[in-house]
Amino acid sequence: MKLIFILLITVLSAICQGQVVKGYKQITGRVIVTLTEGTLSICPLTDDVVRIKFFKGTEESAPELIFTSSIPTPGFHVSNSPSKLDIIGKNIVVRLDKQNGKLSFVDHSGKTFLSEKADTRKLVPDSVMGEPCFVAEQSFDSPNDEYLFGLGQFQDGYYNVRNVTRKLIQVNSQISIPFIYSSRGYGILWHQYGLTWFNPADNSIPLTKSIATSSQAQEVEVTTTSGTQKVSRQQSLYAGHFTIERDGEYSMMLDLGDMDSRHLLVIDDSACIDQSNVWLPSSVSALVKLKAGVHNVQVVCRSSNTPKLTWKLTDDKTTFRSPNAKLLDYVVFYGPAADSVIASYRNLSGNVPMLPRWAYGFWQCRERYTSGAQLVETVKEFRKRKIPLDVIVQDWQYWGKNGWGVPQFDTTNYSNPSGFIRELHDLNAHFNISIWSNPDRNSAIGKEYVSKNLYMPDSKWLDYFNPLTRESYWNTLNKNLLRCRFMVDGCN
Repeated sequence: MKLIFILLITVLSAICQGQVVKGYKQITGRVIVTLTEGTLSICPLTDDVVRIKFFKGTEESAPELIFTSSIPTPGFHVSNSPSKLDIIGKNIVVRLDKQNGKLSFVDHSGKTFLSEKADTRKLVPDSVMGEPCFVAEQSFDSPNDEYLFGLGQFQDGYYNVRNVTRKLIQVNSQISIPFIYSSRGYGILWHQYGLTWFNPADNSIPLTKSIATSSQAQEVEVTTTSGTQKVSRQQSLYAGHFTIERDGEYSMMLDLGDMDSRHLLVIDDSACIDQSNVWLPSSVSALVKLKAGVHNVQVVCRSSNTPKLTWKLTDDKTTFRSPNAKLLDYVVFYGPAADSVIASYRNLSGNVPMLPRWAYGFWQCRERYTSGAQLVETVKEFRKRKIPLDVIVQDWQYWGKNGWGVPQFDTTNYSNPSGFIRELHDLNAHFNISIWSNPDRNSAIGKEYVSKNLYMPDSKWLDYFNPLTRESYWNTLNKNLLRCRFMVDGCN
């Protein structure tokens, strides 16, 4: 009996020696776990939502920009055993494997609906522009029958984003939201405010420019392996090749460095990415089936851009990576219905009132209208043809000689703003105007902002992190644009 006891103590001691979990404590609202590589915070937010943080040293406080609602912390208790630590809530159990530090998320029936991939939690010290930061990364199991939805508004055509590589940044016509909903009934919010890579592709393909460019905008015909392509002389053709060791599905990421009007990626004899419009974002990706061996690639983009092409073999995991982070921070929601997940997200981030009914109708917008008269005539033509229209949008350059981006109507083409806005309203239409937050520094308004130091340093953009900027710009908008509908003689 004594020998058995000694053996048991020896085995338990050996197990504990190899554990990454060194200890834990339960404090108000959360459980703090000490790991060999840092500190893990497990915080139930509601019965269906839990927030996970991982940090090194002291947890840095940051402004809370997403979760605005004050909801009481739900009840939970902790179950501790030699191999695992369970944080047990009403609808979610967070299970920590003491041996490898992996977290799993279990529903009330005991079914695991989400798991971290073991050894994929990363917080690597780095710096950006001389400022210290971390590269935060986490991967999750994703079986091949899973469907993932979300990430915002993209032009790549993918509804199911499982295994798709995406660069989550805000670009004209592209809205990035680091949130996904799974067919397995959970949602993940990757809680970072900066750049995030979704399923990053890290294998780079060297590209060589093979066509000289000209300042003229004429089109020339270029023979590629997928046939004849028309390429503007303001564009360039790049070529390269890469080798893969196995057959499979690959995620290809093309990053042009800046917005473009053409995304063209040819692999061997097939154009796997081919789209053109005026407002394409800088990056685009595609899932491609490839055979083992050498593959030739060709890329067309604007000559002023610098294309980068990367790839990865798809696998059964979903990865988030943020290169400029203070800590690793993500939130798990469990429905399992999508409506329940979204409702939980909405309740925590703040409920938004419904827009007026007309705002859900048809919005007529084009590159821009050039005068108040053209706006009115356009709506009249819609009414004449009996085409429903609720809103007409005035985009850029209504400012005329006032200076680029100045929120002020040009007196030549928009001489009576209150008059044409009233006409639009009389036609049972609403008016929307685009504002640009980069007023010319040399304009009258710009000089005023410069004197108050309201621009970001070495930038044409206003610094909205400064409360005085927000107040000043609001007053400018109110005076020059918003009051136009009420002023009989215009507002210039």
